[in-house]
Amino acid sequence: MPHPRVMTLAQRSALEALGGGIWDAGVSAARIFSSGASIISVPSSGDVKATPSLGSASAGRTSAALSGYRSQDVISVAATAGLKIYIQSPYDCALFIQRDLSDHLTWLLEHNDYEHAWELIDDHPEIVTSSPERLSESSPNSTPSKARGSLEDFFADDAASQTTVSASRSPNSAVEKEKRRIGDLWVQQLVAEEKWSKAGEVAGRVLDTSARWDYWFLKFAQAHRFDEITPYIPTKQMRPPLPPRDYEIILGHYVNHDRPRFRELIDQWNPALFEVTNVTEPIKAILTAGEVTGDSTEGGEQGRDWRILQEALAKLYLADNHPRDALRCYIRLQNADAAMSLIRDQHLLEAVRDDIPGFILLRVSKDQMETAPLDGLEEASAEAVHLLVDEAYRGIVPPDEVVTQLEKKGVLFKPFLYFYLRDLWDGKGSETKPTTTKARAAVDRLATEGKLLAEEFGDLIVELFAEYNRPLLMKYLRISQSYNLDRASAVCERREYIPELV
Repeated sequence: MPHPRVMTLAQRSALEALGGGIWDAGVSAARIFSSGASIISVPSSGDVKATPSLGSASAGRTSAALSGYRSQDVISVAATAGLKIYIQSPYDCALFIQRDLSDHLTWLLEHNDYEHAWELIDDHPEIVTSSPERLSESSPNSTPSKARGSLEDFFADDAASQTTVSASRSPNSAVEKEKRRIGDLWVQQLVAEEKWSKAGEVAGRVLDTSARWDYWFLKFAQAHRFDEITPYIPTKQMRPPLPPRDYEIILGHYVNHDRPRFRELIDQWNPALFEVTNVTEPIKAILTAGEVTGDSTEGGEQGRDWRILQEALAKLYLADNHPRDALRCYIRLQNADAAMSLIRDQHLLEAVRDDIPGFILLRVSKDQMETAPLDGLEEASAEAVHLLVDEAYRGIVPPDEVVTQLEKKGVLFKPFLYFYLRDLWDGKGSETKPTTTKARAAVDRLATEGKLLAEEFGDLIVELFAEYNRPLLMKYLRISQSYNLDRASAVCERREYIPELV
């Protein structure tokens, strides 16, 4: 609602016309205020009923008519600050008072129009900043600092009063305190009328302290109006901060009633706003109870809520500095990119050493396991195999654990066993890409260490190389002496590898 900053031309013309009449009254009062047409003036508020016209009246009759006029109202109006114009006749007196935005604000508050009252102060903060001065001027004992007695002064004062004065935006300034008070009344009015959507929007606009936010959020929560208040709750830390409990209540509501919305909030909100443990525990309880599984269907999508909860758990674990727990979540989700990134950055392969086959299959689908050629399986599992080789060099995941777990999985995992032992024997890990002389020396050292580690599985290597890489078998038979000669001969005879036997 726009508020005029200066007096319009029409308003000025009306008062100027009136001003001309003042001098007229002084010169020829009898012509303007004849005894037969005089009307007793009353306040515009309508508190006093209009008195009928007075004909040729005696002083007694006039006094009787005036007895209904509330003298207290006259005193109150006369005591207010600002320029006043009095027009006196033998039978009547007219009082004109300059009105400004402060009067408009008072009128709005009296009529409970808090929306426009708040907007008026927001547009014209000088209404509040000038109020102490106005109050002092309105005091009966105060003395005006400047005499104002002409219409020119009247209009000059009006223009000055409409000029916007920059007000302090300090949280404790009079302007902000008044806006807070009116803002609370505005929200309260909307809540009482059960206009929850509008109330939430207004709360996001007018509430600027954690104490008021906490109060009104609990009002919304008690009425189960989370959808109306959640979009507007502050997501940047306030000073003092909003209690973490408020954010936890919202997340607790959506984790049980609207999990897609819960995922949005977890993605948007800084975990510093709430206690992470108080959010992870309800999620773990839901997953442990089997309320949501990878086979359940929500919104026409199988496993939707299960994936949402697992992803949320992983993000919360990372925020709470528990990368190992986050890694397990990503592995369950088969989110290879996130899992591999965590393992590489924080050397977390030890966290999954009890499930090496599951780790290798992060990028290998079920269809690939059944139908993909050897080179397809090698490409899909290369990153995982290279990380296992790296950890073998470091002594984090010993080769015997990898070999034992893959052998237990049977023939389907035999190709991965071959990839692992081949790269281990060749010294090919993810960190063996030399670019300098020093790096090449490190690669050579790793290759030597890898051969020593692989020697423990000489007979198994002969079988795997014979099945998947005959040229590499010949090289291995010539270089290595760690395999059993009789078993190697049996393997070559069975496959009719005559050159290898010679």
